[in-house]
Amino acid sequence: MSPSPCASRSPAPEHRAPHGFTLIELLVVIAIIAILASLLLTTLAQAKESARQIQCVNNIRQLSITWQMYLGDHEDKMPPNGAGNAGSLAGRRLWAVGADHLDRPSFTNLDYILSPQYACFADYIREPRIYKCPSDRSRIDIGGVLSPKTRSYALNGYLAWQDPPVESSFLSPRYELFLTGGDLSKASPSDLMQFIDTSPGNICHAGFVVYLGSGLSDLYYHLPAASHRRNSPVSFADGHVDNHRWRANETISLARESWIPNHLSLQFPNNPDLAWLKQRASVLKSGD
Repeated sequence: MSPSPCASRSPAPEHRAPHGFTLIELLVVIAIIAILASLLLTTLAQAKESARQIQCVNNIRQLSITWQMYLGDHEDKMPPNGAGNAGSLAGRRLWAVGADHLDRPSFTNLDYILSPQYACFADYIREPRIYKCPSDRSRIDIGGVLSPKTRSYALNGYLAWQDPPVESSFLSPRYELFLTGGDLSKASPSDLMQFIDTSPGNICHAGFVVYLGSGLSDLYYHLPAASHRRNSPVSFADGHVDNHRWRANETISLARESWIPNHLSLQFPNNPDLAWLKQRASVLKSGD
């Protein structure tokens, strides 16, 4: 039997327009994406900085190993340290050559770290990246051209400073100047600072000068770097390397300056970081 024309039928489905985001919902989604992107970028930046810090530590460790190798190859004599350029040194070599801030080309001269004519460590290290902290992006203006510096690290001045004479440096004659491995018995090698990552705007000499005299007792002649979240690697005469965290805000802010040629202006009383460096630079001579 055919269905009655009056039989009930299911209502046709209602067609509705698809539901879209409201403006508020869209703004919330954008805000969440922005927060997630910010967190991701921060994490990536921290990871990159951690990798640079690891590389900086490895560089310092390689320099420390080379220092030990030099002792073994040169009858226990430490590699010569100090300040100068090709002219003032007149054929004498340092572990690496570094002059003062007036000699701008010395900051970019690769021969001063890679040529055996000038640098003792050139007999062992042929890779220039070992001398440079990967976080050090400082440049120096030479004739209107900005060029990257070749070196970030310096060697404690009390370890075999030879040029210029100690009397004309800011090293104190009352403190031990270590010249051989055997001289380390006068101190505790695990507490005697060796190589240090130096403030990019303050580095100059191959030797890191810590003033231990009494006339300018608050003088911060050379500054450490603080490129790795207030830290910088420091090696010690026994061969171990520490990541030391600097405490004073003035140390951190000065470490980030791009150019600090006037060493004598750096006088800061009661600076805990300067006190830490002084305690690890040398020891008083017997009888003083």
